[in-house]
Amino acid sequence: MKWIDLNGQWFVKAINVRKDVPKKYVRILEWIPATVPGTIHTDLLANGIIPDPFYRMNENEVQWIENYQWLYRREFEVDAEFLKERNIILHAEGLDTYASIAVNGKIVGAAENMFVEHRFDLKKHLVAGANTIEIVFDSPVKRSKQLEKKHGALQVALESHRVYVRKAQYLFSWDWGPKLTTSGIWRAISIEASTGPVLRNPFVKTVEVNKKFAVIELSIEIENFQKPISICVKVEGDGFSHEVEKKALSPHLRFDLKIDQPNVWWPNGYGGQPLYTATFTAKQNDDVLSQCSATFGIRTITLVQEKDDEGKSFIIEVNGVKIFCKGADWIPSDNFIPRIPDSTYERLLTMACDAHMNMLRVWGGGIYEQEIFYSLCDKLGLLVWQDFMFACGEYPQTSWFQKLVSDETQKVVTRLRNHPSLAVWCGNNECEWLFCTENPDKTPDDMTGSIIFRELLPTIVKQLDGTRPYWRSSPFGVGFPNNESNGTHHQWHVWSFWKDYKEYENVNARFVSEFGFQAPANIKTWEETTLPEDRFPQHPVIEHHNKQVEGQERLYRFQSAHYNVAADFKEFVYLGQLVQANALKTAVEHWRRRKFKTAGSIFWQLNDCWPVSSWSVIDSSLRPKASYFYARRFFADVLVSIKKNGDTLEVWGTNDRLQRVSGTLHVRVLSFKGEKISNLSKEVVLKSNSSGILQKFYEMPVSDENKYDRYVVAQLVSDEGIISENRFFFTEPKHLLLPLPQLFAKFDAPKDSSLHLIIQSAFFAKDIRIEIDGYDMELSDNYFDLDAGTSRSIVCSSKAKAFDVEKKIKISSLHTIK
Repeated sequence: MKWIDLNGQWFVKAINVRKDVPKKYVRILEWIPATVPGTIHTDLLANGIIPDPFYRMNENEVQWIENYQWLYRREFEVDAEFLKERNIILHAEGLDTYASIAVNGKIVGAAENMFVEHRFDLKKHLVAGANTIEIVFDSPVKRSKQLEKKHGALQVALESHRVYVRKAQYLFSWDWGPKLTTSGIWRAISIEASTGPVLRNPFVKTVEVNKKFAVIELSIEIENFQKPISICVKVEGDGFSHEVEKKALSPHLRFDLKIDQPNVWWPNGYGGQPLYTATFTAKQNDDVLSQCSATFGIRTITLVQEKDDEGKSFIIEVNGVKIFCKGADWIPSDNFIPRIPDSTYERLLTMACDAHMNMLRVWGGGIYEQEIFYSLCDKLGLLVWQDFMFACGEYPQTSWFQKLVSDETQKVVTRLRNHPSLAVWCGNNECEWLFCTENPDKTPDDMTGSIIFRELLPTIVKQLDGTRPYWRSSPFGVGFPNNESNGTHHQWHVWSFWKDYKEYENVNARFVSEFGFQAPANIKTWEETTLPEDRFPQHPVIEHHNKQVEGQERLYRFQSAHYNVAADFKEFVYLGQLVQANALKTAVEHWRRRKFKTAGSIFWQLNDCWPVSSWSVIDSSLRPKASYFYARRFFADVLVSIKKNGDTLEVWGTNDRLQRVSGTLHVRVLSFKGEKISNLSKEVVLKSNSSGILQKFYEMPVSDENKYDRYVVAQLVSDEGIISENRFFFTEPKHLLLPLPQLFAKFDAPKDSSLHLIIQSAFFAKDIRIEIDGYDMELSDNYFDLDAGTSRSIVCSSKAKAFDVEKKIKISSLHTIK
């Protein structure tokens, strides 16, 4: 096969617009340089025509862009030999969204779905030498509004017309994201030429696996099949190599292969992630006609739903082992997707892995992610709950829309099905739940578009994949779609309905795939996107960067419940992040104690698409919030947690390891100045993959009089050292009588390429925060408590010298924050 790469520099201009364009935008009527892959917004930004939409309230200044038509154009050369090939195809991997494509002045095709690749026949349209390609993008807003006017408005959250267009829904605005409705060639584009057969859509399916052997099914499709050909298949990976030659008698080849002593793929925390590669080569007389490959892992995934005393379970099993799913929901990491570098995916997914997560849910209002996302999840052991791209509303049920969705689903399933990390296909995000909430006398099947999720999607998933479960929606179950007794659950009474996070302990859902608490972005991120005079919690710019209705008001409400509300902006950010961190900690520890009555805790959300106060634990500049460091502790494979149950205090042990854990449990009551009030030590055993009570105190170890300056600390200690520790306070932080901790920090002698920061405290220090001016340094821990007279070693990943960093370091805690 031969290729012509059409990525790189193009030109773009606005067409079919009035001539009274504002003077500052008049350049859009002439050709300006453009970059492919890209978006019209990033092209206008690069040419200095628009301001940065993320800065202050510049979002408001660029809303006109979505209403224009944009013409992209470039020239390219084709040699005469290229034109001799029998099949010449324009391959556009992503066109956003309503596009008409012309080559040398002749229309060759059109597109109306952002999510899928498009192929157009160019054989009759190319000439030797110079050629021209032009792509016109129509306004997605005008087109979708026209469709809504024609077919009728549906029950939809936010902008109702968005459901008529197959485009990332969050680009029309969301309660955490701006309205930046893009157009453009957002994925790679090229021309492919071939004469003989072309191999496409390789698929490797695990049929059976046990300790002794695995059986895999390999299949390949042969495009332009004319006569029987030989297909050589080579399977390699982790010390295994096997080659076999098969005769393809039709356009489809399928056969089984047995692998002895297979290396099995596991989620993060349960084992390794060995990957295999199957390479398919079409040959004729020893000449290679076409070749393609698929990377895969050997594993099985099933959904276990069994009746019990609370309803019905919802448990993901991998290789026959029950997995408590720990993780976060994932959204696109930018509103301008083509400018997301690979390093951002690497950073975010590695941080998720380091926080002991084993599942990410790709949310249905974004995109089917880039290939690097799934490849990294394969390597890191991050299970992927994959929503189809439908969110928060009814969708059209017309035949033309179902045809669009059918084509999309076939292409998406075929593209992603080889990834061992992909664990669940899910029809949509919150569509049935919102419909039934608005229409309590109706069922999910009464929802317009329901046929897509109950029939169309599962049928295609079964036909083209069949190796992983399909679930209709998140949330969904028998009865009301957000029922706690079965299925999946979204918990938004807490936070969105103004209920405080202690209410999480009353929620006994079976698999919680969404819940969360807001927190502001980090102070450095605010400094990059606002002016100094903006930095006040109720300033219009700051409120603009919180897209939830009454979002800032909730930040105040919940901060006042737990802390003395801050007037200073930096302190407001710090305390707001602590509220979020403690909210997630409360929820996750409760649901992990219920293992496997509850079998999943997926919080909203891991990341952000722009600088904002939102539910993310990592802001848009990839800076972790306090809640991220809390997550590294509450998602650890072994967890000690403390629960007040009426007049009883319970110490729990949760063990995600597949081996039992033995150690000594120490439970102490301490004063903030270090006085030891009481001490209990006992040998304990945590059964494998289980959770249970380790110790009960039938009388509170702290009275109402001294609860303001005493607390409980529980530690599980073994030969590994402290496996897990946790603390319990008997009143809110705003009422604690915290002394000045007298913190001291110094760098230890370097043990490797990292710096080791030793922090000591004379008295108890709560939520110690480490800041290093001028450095975005990776820290092994932050926002942690330190008992009186103890120390903690923190690894700081940096190439800087300790002497330079030491001058920039600032250590503070809840009492001393300024």
